[in-house]
This record gives sequence, C-alpha cells and structure tokens, in this order.
Amino acid sequence: MAHIKKTKKIILLSFLFFILFLSAGVMTPLLLGPEFLMAEDSLKTSKEYDAIIVLSGSEERLEHATDLFHEGLTSHMILTNSTENSIRPEEAINRGVPQSAIFEEPSATSTYENATLSKEIMEEEGFESALVVTSDYHSRRTKMTFNDIYDNQIEVDYSFVSSAFDPSDGMTENEQRITFGEYVKIGVYWFRLLLE
Repeated sequence: MAHIKKTKKIILLSFLFFILFLSAGVMTPLLLGPEFLMAEDSLKTSKEYDAIIVLSGSEERLEHATDLFHEGLTSHMILTNSTENSIRPEEAINRGVPQSAIFEEPSATSTYENATLSKEIMEEEGFESALVVTSDYHSRRTKMTFNDIYDNQIEVDYSFVSSAFDPSDGMTENEQRITFGEYVKIGVYWFRLLLE
C-alpha cells in the first residue's frame, strides 16, 4: 500500500512539474515578447580582435563581417558552416578578404556547434579575443551559447546584423514563426548548457 502511494505521489509530482514547465514555456514568450530575442551588441570599435567569427545563415552576416574586417577590427575571419552558399570562403574573398586570413569550419549544423567548433580553431591558433557576427533575431541565443561555451577563456564581443525581423510594426507570419522557433531553441539550449 505504501508503495502505491509513493508511486502515485511521483506520478502527480511529475505531472505538476510538466504543467509548470509547459506553462513557463507558453508564458515566457508572452511576457518577454519578441523584442527579448534581440540582444544589444558589444562591439568595441577601438579594439582589434584576434578573429571575427561569422555564423552561417544569411549573406548579410558575411557582408557585415567583411565590412568590419576592412575597418581594421581584425586580421582573421572564421567562417562557421563554411559549406553554406551565403558564407563560403569564395564569397569572403570576392569581398576583399585575403584567403590567408580565412579559417574554414565546415561541419557546424547548429549554433551550439558554431560555438564549440569555432572555439577549437581559436584555441589551436592561440587567439584570445573574438567578435561574433550573426543576425539580430538570433542574438540572444548566440550570446547565451557562446558565453557559456567560451566560459571567459576567450574574450567574446558581438555585432548583430539588422534583418527583416521587426516586431515593433506588428508580427508577420514569418516573424511569429521565427519568434516561436527561437524561444523553443533558447529553452532547449538553456537546458542543454545547464547539464554540461
């Protein structure tokens, strides 16, 4: 009898925990809104970084990174998921980045792998500071992930590219999809990083 009571208690607590987790997952985006996804950048224009890390996903990211490269903020560029069309080394070279300045990371399939695999390159090269470039709507998850993975071992700043994501003028269907997807991924990443 005591065993049955204990099992019922465990089932009930598990169910309550699930309901709380589900409620938090639904309420957090509603309370914080889509604007929360867009973190502030921390680019220091007076600083020279050992490398700019460009996350794959859009041509605008590479364009922004090459502009920063030509402003003299770094002499090295790490292209994550460099097999993707928008971030291939040839595109960076066409924008005036010397091939000798480019480090390719061809394997990343997620922001988590962008961080872990670029960190390996940074450590192999003895680089101590990086400027990470991604899109504004992807910035909160990027900062959370890179700050955790790099763990103050390498100094990291961020520069974010403006995108078509602008929830201030009402949410389009695409912006709703991006918001939902980013909040789900933030939750998954938070849990994954917590377990490491």
